[in-house]
Amino acid sequence: MFKNKLWLSLFVVFVLVMVGCTNQFDNTADSSGDGDADVQEEGNQQLQEAEFEWVAQSPWPSGTALQKMAEKTADNITKASNGRLTVKMHAAGEIVDAFELLDAVDQGTLDAMHSWDGYWVGKMPQLALFASVPMGMDEQEYLGWITMDEGLELWQEIYDESGYNVKVMDAGAGTPEIFYHSNKPIRTLEDLDGMKVRAVGEWAAILERVGASVVNLDGGELYQGLERGVVDAIEFSSPASNYPLGFHEIAKYVVTPAIHQPGNAVNFGINKDKWDELPDDLKEIVKLSTQTMWGVGWAELAKEDLEYMEKYRELEEEGVIEIIEFEKESQKELKVIIDEYYEELSEKDPLFKKVWDSQQAFLEDFQYWQELMRVEY
Repeated sequence: MFKNKLWLSLFVVFVLVMVGCTNQFDNTADSSGDGDADVQEEGNQQLQEAEFEWVAQSPWPSGTALQKMAEKTADNITKASNGRLTVKMHAAGEIVDAFELLDAVDQGTLDAMHSWDGYWVGKMPQLALFASVPMGMDEQEYLGWITMDEGLELWQEIYDESGYNVKVMDAGAGTPEIFYHSNKPIRTLEDLDGMKVRAVGEWAAILERVGASVVNLDGGELYQGLERGVVDAIEFSSPASNYPLGFHEIAKYVVTPAIHQPGNAVNFGINKDKWDELPDDLKEIVKLSTQTMWGVGWAELAKEDLEYMEKYRELEEEGVIEIIEFEKESQKELKVIIDEYYEELSEKDPLFKKVWDSQQAFLEDFQYWQELMRVEY
């Protein structure tokens, strides 16, 4: 009897000891877990409170509508983040030359760029389909394809496959551009034959097919190039950017419509290392701030275009310039040449074909819908 009570007592003590050890182990584990959570929470809090500053540049001359668009994009990010991410936007040439922007962002000399990707087609030929397809997509079509279809994904794929350390953010679209400022009238394809004209990207190759002599000048060289006869005609951008640069002072003819660039997508490119440093909420602010430019940015450009187009009309009434139209028959002939050119590029480059086919598939659906809904009177 005594032995049984002794064993029972010992068993109870053993159980109590084990329970105590287990509770102690659990408490230790809980304490350790709380410590890890506290450290992680503290790290997150520090990241949320951290401030970042990006140095960015565009290829646009100071004072042009496109540079204002670049500065607006930077201001959007700075204000929306309440100063936690400050973006300082510089104009063309203030830090690096316009044609050096891509490498500067890739290598981290610049943190970001506001750009037109036609400048980089020599390194990534597929970007021609985002820069602008002559007689191709307008701003609404680019908007739908890039934001709601697979355009943005393909855009990033081009940069990734080429090995560039750049995060692509869609940052709106440019307005239709003036075809040419010229010292000679350009009404037909024959008029382009033998002319010295400024052109970049795939548009330059297309012009060579119709006999033009192409000269590659950046935006800051255009006025002097036309004035000194380096070129007979120059194209740059829309009325709001061209008028302040004074091309009408040295070129009699303003040629329309926007054949070479009816619309284009704007890229806000960011060094990936700088992008990866940001907390998620700042990344979302950058994304929303750049996407806002599809609407507000384009509308502001269009507003200025209307104002400066009116100035061109006043100059025409005074006899200073003449606004002329590239003839419709020549437009039809040129469209055939353009489509053939892009089909040839697609046959040589699988990635180009992938992007081109995606774009054409979207256009087929979009234009079918648009034709049904458009009122004609």
